[in-house]
Order: sequence, then C-alpha cells, then structure tokens
Amino acid sequence: MNIILGNIVSLLGCTVMVLIGFIKNKDRYIVMQTLQFLLNALSHFLLGGFGGTVASLVSAARNIIIAKWKCTTGIKIALIAVQAALSISTVTANPITWIPIIAAGMFTWYIDTKDAMWFKWVIIITLIMWAVYDIYHHNYVSIWFSIFTLITNGISMVKIHKEQKEAKENLPA
Repeated sequence: MNIILGNIVSLLGCTVMVLIGFIKNKDRYIVMQTLQFLLNALSHFLLGGFGGTVASLVSAARNIIIAKWKCTTGIKIALIAVQAALSISTVTANPITWIPIIAAGMFTWYIDTKDAMWFKWVIIITLIMWAVYDIYHHNYVSIWFSIFTLITNGISMVKIHKEQKEAKENLPA
C-alpha cells in the first residue's frame, strides 16, 4: 500500500519537476522546486526513504530561506550542516542512504551561481544521484520522471546556449 501511495504522491511531485525543467528564470525555478520538495518529502517518507525525506524537507526550507535573505556562504554551510546532523539519525551505513544528503548539499552549495548553464549542469548531476536513490527505494514514478526532467533540462540548456550565442553576436564590434 505504501509503495502505491508513495508513487502516487511522487507522480504529483514529478509532474512539477518536469514542468520546472522548462523554466529559465532561476528565481521561479526555486519557488516551484520548493513545492516539488514538499511532495517528494512525503513520497520518500511513504516509501521508507528517510534520508530522502530529510533532504527534501531541508531543501524546501533552504529555498524559503534564500528567497527571503541573501544566500551567503555562512547560510549555505549552516544549511548543509543542519541537513547532515538531521540525516545522521535517519540514515544507515548503506552508502545509498547518503546520496540525498550529498545531492542536496551539492545543490545548496551551487544554488547562488549566476551562470544559468552551470546551474543546469548541477541540476542534472544531482538528479542522476536522486535517480539512483529512487531505484533503491522503489520510487518507480520518480525514475521515469527523472529521465523526462533530464530531457527538459537539456532542451532548456540548448535554448540558453542559443540565447547566449545570439547575445554575443549582437554586441557592437
């Protein structure tokens, strides 16, 4: 029952995840991603993935914090430390259970990058990490949607690259 319910909730979160892959504005991306994290937290909880639950909840809190305050190195370190401390009590010695913590920490560290293309690469790398975790926890819906999200982020990267190239071509000589 929890596998079915967990995957239904995952479907909602994954639908948001795919749609935000088309968003080029980082601020809008972060707001929608907060909703996705809350849905993912519930899904991971239902599927027994407590490391994923903690990572998703701390990531949602991170997005709220950085939407209100400047994202400083101190804030990033504090968020990563809080996540690691909370995760210690929920994860096992199995290395797979640490993947969400590492992925969320990586995303937190690079969240304030000004380079849209680099930000998309960080999304892709952390998404692959989450896909491995989801395979382990039978989050079948999330695995498929991770593939779709990789595609939408790839499309967005092509568009960003095209816009950057056009902007350079239109510079006065």
